[in-house]
Amino acid sequence: SRMRSVEWKLVFADQGSQMSGITKIEDSTFQVVCSGKIKTVDIDGSMHNSEPTDGIVSSLQYDSSGGLFVTDFHNRCINSKENGESAFQVLVGEYEGKRFAGPNCLCFDQEGTLFFTDSGPMGETSLSRPKGSVFCIKPEDQLLKPLALECLAYPSGIAASDDGNFIYVAETMANRILRFVRRPHGVYYASVFHTFSGGFGPTALACDQHGRLFVARFEFAGVSNEGVPLNGIVSVLGADGSLLAEVVGPGPELAGMIVSVDVLLVTERSTSSLYSEPLSANRVMGVQQPAGDPACWS
Repeated sequence: SRMRSVEWKLVFADQGSQMSGITKIEDSTFQVVCSGKIKTVDIDGSMHNSEPTDGIVSSLQYDSSGGLFVTDFHNRCINSKENGESAFQVLVGEYEGKRFAGPNCLCFDQEGTLFFTDSGPMGETSLSRPKGSVFCIKPEDQLLKPLALECLAYPSGIAASDDGNFIYVAETMANRILRFVRRPHGVYYASVFHTFSGGFGPTALACDQHGRLFVARFEFAGVSNEGVPLNGIVSVLGADGSLLAEVVGPGPELAGMIVSVDVLLVTERSTSSLYSEPLSANRVMGVQQPAGDPACWS
């Protein structure tokens, strides 16, 4: 079996809230979303500050100029605020006169294009109602363009490859990863990149500098096998879609994830906790290294 166990380190817990998205501010400082509040946390677990968002925020990202962008389930929009501003403004909340179901997760590529999934709250889009979408907004014209329109079963996590040629989307309730390939003139083509078995489905994605895709796979708290509670799984996919490695997650409801230098950070919703795991040499992950690459979860 490829499945491995690792010793996840508890970085920060915020009991009574629901922790979801995470983003990096500096190499050792991060921001996590806890029931709509954005909390700034160091890798050693110390919390700096907490700020409200006036919505139900699930993910957050900064652009290259320091502007903060968030997905807001409650107000069904993308909100943003420029560096130094205190209040969020609605960036976009509808497409062709129809309101979003509720944006779930967002990311930027290296050119500053904003990509986001629109799933609505869990159950709003599903296998029986595959009405989720993926959109992008280019920085030069600020035009909203669908990459997949009202055809997906709860699209959640989204990530851009380092070179910007690929956008990966977790289609949670179909238990699979989609890959959107960028072609000339800004045209994207989508296909199924990898399909999983077991668990509820993938919810968070992160690309590393070696072309690998880390996938956090969600399981509902309380689901068990012969009395043993099941945790979520973190899977690592190669650039060709092959499964390189899998580890047991720090809990069942894996919600947010980033790769920061040589550390993987994962948020777990049912305990509202942030965990870390080093991506260093001689770990138990079993990831095969591309030639010339430093060891990483090897």
